[in-house]
Amino acid sequence: MLLLTVLLCATLANALPHPPQQVPFGPSPPSPHPTPPPGFQTYDDTVAQDKPSTPEKRAAMAKLLDKYAPVFKLASTERYYPSSVPFMLEHYDFVEWENGTQFEPTRDVFSSSRLDSLPHHGKRQHLSVTPPHNPQPLVDGPESYFLYGPSGMPDGMEYGEDGRGRVHDEVYGFWVDNGRGVVDLWYWTFYPYNLGKEVGYFGWLGNHVTDWERLRVRTVNGTAQSADFNTHSGGAFSAGTYRWSDMERQGERPIAYVASGSHGVWPTPGKHVYAQLLNLWQLVDMTDDHGAIWDTKGHVVPIEWWTGPDLAHKIKHTGKESWLEFVGSFGNRGDSNCWWHSIVGICQLVGGPPGPNRWFGDPPDCIIGGAAPDHSTYSFYLSRNVTEQARALNVSTVLVEQICARPEVAFDGEVDWNTLRADQMTVWTVPGRAIPFRGTAQHHATADPCGGGRSAAKAYRLALYNTAGERVSTSSLRVLCMYEPGKRGWVLSPAADIDDVDEWRWMLKEKQREDPPSHTPPSPTSNGRPPEY
Repeated sequence: MLLLTVLLCATLANALPHPPQQVPFGPSPPSPHPTPPPGFQTYDDTVAQDKPSTPEKRAAMAKLLDKYAPVFKLASTERYYPSSVPFMLEHYDFVEWENGTQFEPTRDVFSSSRLDSLPHHGKRQHLSVTPPHNPQPLVDGPESYFLYGPSGMPDGMEYGEDGRGRVHDEVYGFWVDNGRGVVDLWYWTFYPYNLGKEVGYFGWLGNHVTDWERLRVRTVNGTAQSADFNTHSGGAFSAGTYRWSDMERQGERPIAYVASGSHGVWPTPGKHVYAQLLNLWQLVDMTDDHGAIWDTKGHVVPIEWWTGPDLAHKIKHTGKESWLEFVGSFGNRGDSNCWWHSIVGICQLVGGPPGPNRWFGDPPDCIIGGAAPDHSTYSFYLSRNVTEQARALNVSTVLVEQICARPEVAFDGEVDWNTLRADQMTVWTVPGRAIPFRGTAQHHATADPCGGGRSAAKAYRLALYNTAGERVSTSSLRVLCMYEPGKRGWVLSPAADIDDVDEWRWMLKEKQREDPPSHTPPSPTSNGRPPEY
């Protein structure tokens, strides 16, 4: 769902992202690096792939996608149901450029195999419909019923013996081979319409034609380890990363709850407050376990995304997958002529979203590791691209920087870290032991724990130094989520045991990122404690 990102940044900003609170389900987690099942092909790190995978590899990935195909539970109040992309392509009428210029391509362009033939592959263009498309909250007439999706149209819903609806539309399963047996499965869902949120006098804001949402499952050697519930715009808008053992599942497959109207994907039913608008209205996703069931097993369309982590070249999709090369928006342009636009920033109708063929090479929302009692250990890899850049810059040393945080001393009793603002925390850096640069081989480093009461290790990053001892580049942050064996959910710990299997990738010659917030010291005291104020 496209939301009020710019307006909400100020109210959502935190010094560091926090692990989500969870309601756990399921048995103990699988082993960190399970043995591949028979017939499962892992990525060969010694071979640079510059073309799509073999038919055997694609078949294995299709089987893996189906193995973990999610069960989506739609809300009982849902009116705007999913569809396939071909269903929606039949209902587009024209294309509109960002500047408002409209044109009508031939009907064959609105097809899976021809959509990418639009000028510049659709860049800065909106696929658009003519019938009324700003429901408040229901559509105006039969000509707009297609916005409800096939299951939402009159007599379109199939019902099971339990009286609940059954949805059978396809989902789009991108598989991303990250190397070393790590494969991410991205399940993208598509809807003809997104109903926004009811906001006081303004009506329903944030409506848009079509909606894309997703769920990512992280697998290692063919066995699921975690899932990311990437809701709406992602990041702070999402439920985040969950261990596989903490998730509700149907057999081996994850169960996800879909928010009414806006289709955000959540791990549990209930009320999910994820943002505030102008500090006046809460933005809430409502999910429940009483609506239609969308079991995607047997309905996953498998799609290869890139050639592998070495070259990181995105696959060019052809034939019936050509629509994935379309880079424009899948819905009409938004309005900007409402009287409250200068106050709120949007009108009732906003622009449609881009498609799912985006950057999938990032790590999960947080890196999972064990809580450690007395010191932190970090194992990690640098990508081939980073390694080549580092050698050109004469990098000889790698330094891990552990980011620590604690609530301000003024807080008494239990603290909900998820509700803390940046000005309610002290954030500082604990540098680890400097280690030699080892290229693409695995690096191992240690760091002192975060000192002081209620302190927790919340993230880490890397700093690279050349032979002259100069700091030549600093990575972005990776957020940490820690657990204790035998316990469900995340725990706070001053030290972490991290085995990070996601290669670090960044441009080393970019402008250097600043150290943590200016109210913190540039370096910690020798015992890893924050300064006392």
